[in-house]
Order: sequence, then structure tokens, then C-alpha cells
Amino acid sequence: MRHVHLVRLDAAVEQSLANDVEYRAALIHDDWARVATVVHRVVGRILTAPPVSVDELHWGGYFAVDHETREVVGSCAFKTAPSGDGAVEIAYFTYPGFEGRGYATQMARRLVELASRSATVRRVIAHTLPETNASTRVLEKVGMTCVGEVMDPDDGRVWRWELPVGVHLD
Repeated sequence: MRHVHLVRLDAAVEQSLANDVEYRAALIHDDWARVATVVHRVVGRILTAPPVSVDELHWGGYFAVDHETREVVGSCAFKTAPSGDGAVEIAYFTYPGFEGRGYATQMARRLVELASRSATVRRVIAHTLPETNASTRVLEKVGMTCVGEVMDPDDGRVWRWELPVGVHLD
């Protein structure tokens, strides 16, 4: 299985991405192939500059970097800081060309581990399309359980997945 580091980059690089019109448009339209193209154009396909942080808790987004090759293989995030009831939602995406290698599972696992370090988090949640797919298998692998359907304001009908913190991850 591949091992990934979750990294945050230099603030100037992150600001450059945030100001990139193509990057913002790709995010709005969930066009992850375009997101990957812009990230690889701005950051590079292989991380050469040292990241600002590696596997450090931050209630925001990360780039996933393959431990051995230093390739930027995906993005993941805590969608917001923990809610008042201690829930924090995770999201992850493996860039095209890197799918099917275990990166998504590693990103989800690292986010769960980071969230578990916080005294304010009681459970980690995620949402998927309401069908069995690669994302549902990823969430099962990290110990999450589907607790039913909910209506998401942006995505409509989705399955909600949960994992109480403190659960042992295999």
C-alpha cells in the first residue's frame, strides 16, 4: 500500500492557486481533472520545495504527496472546523492517473488520524453518492459506517458515513 503525507504549501503558492481563475472555476464545477492540471502547473507534479507542514492538524485543505516519489497525487480536506457537536467532515480526491493505488484510502486514514488528535472532535463524517462505489469502499476500509441517507444542500441525496474518534484503524 502506498504511503502519503498530507502537506500544506508555502502561503504564496497557496495564494497563487486561490487567485487562479481556472483553479477556482474547476473547484466550483467539481472538475477534478482540471484541478489536478492547475495544481501540477503551479506546484509541479513532483514536490521539490519543502512543505510548510507535513501531517499537521489544520482545519482546511491539504495536498497528498507520495512518500517515496514525492509526486502530488491528490487533495483532501476537512470541509470545515468541527461543529458544536464535535463532528468534522472529510473529503478527498485522487488526481487522474493516480486512482486505484490506495491513495484515497491513505488520505482518508490520515484525515481521521489527524481529527482524532483534536479534543473537540467526537466523530468524523463523510458523504458519498447513494450507491456502492470506490468512495464507499475507501470509507469502509478506514472503519466508517454508513448511517443512512441525508439531503445535502449542495449535492442532494447522499449517504452519510460516520466514525467515532478513538476507534482503532486497521
